[in-house]
Amino acid sequence: MEVSSEIKFNYDIADIAECESYLLEEMKFYLVVYHPYQVLIDINEQIKLRKASLQAAWSIINDSFRTDLILVYPPHVIALASLFLSRVVDQGELSELEAQQWFADLNVDVTDILQVVNEMVALYSTWKSYAENKMPDMVSRFISELDAAV
Repeated sequence: MEVSSEIKFNYDIADIAECESYLLEEMKFYLVVYHPYQVLIDINEQIKLRKASLQAAWSIINDSFRTDLILVYPPHVIALASLFLSRVVDQGELSELEAQQWFADLNVDVTDILQVVNEMVALYSTWKSYAENKMPDMVSRFISELDAAV
C-alpha cells in the first residue's frame, strides 16, 4: 500500500523529541509511574484466580499502557478494572453473586473502575474496527478539516 505523497506534516521526529525534552525538563525529570501488576499479584494471592483469568487480567493491564489510563488512575483501580473485564472473558471460580459481593466489599470508588472499563472497551472497539487501508483517506480528511478550521 502506498501512502499519498500529498500529505505533509509541519513537524518531524526531531521536533517531537525536542518537545519531549522540554516537557521532561519542566517536570524536573520526575515521572514515576506505578504499575498495576503488583496489585494484581497481591489480589491473586488472596482470591486465587484461575490461570486463564490471571492471564486475561494481565493482558488487559498490558493493553492499558496503550492509553493514558496509567497516568490518570491509580494502579489499584486499573488492576481492579482488569479483573472486572477478565471476569467477563473467563467466569472464574466465583459465582456471579460472589463476584458481585467481592467487588461491593472493596473500599474503592466503583465509578473510577467503570470509567477505566469503559476506556478499555472503547480501545478494544477501536482496534476491532481499525482498517489500515482506510488510514491515508482518514488522515487526508483530518488534515483538510484542520485546514478548513484555520
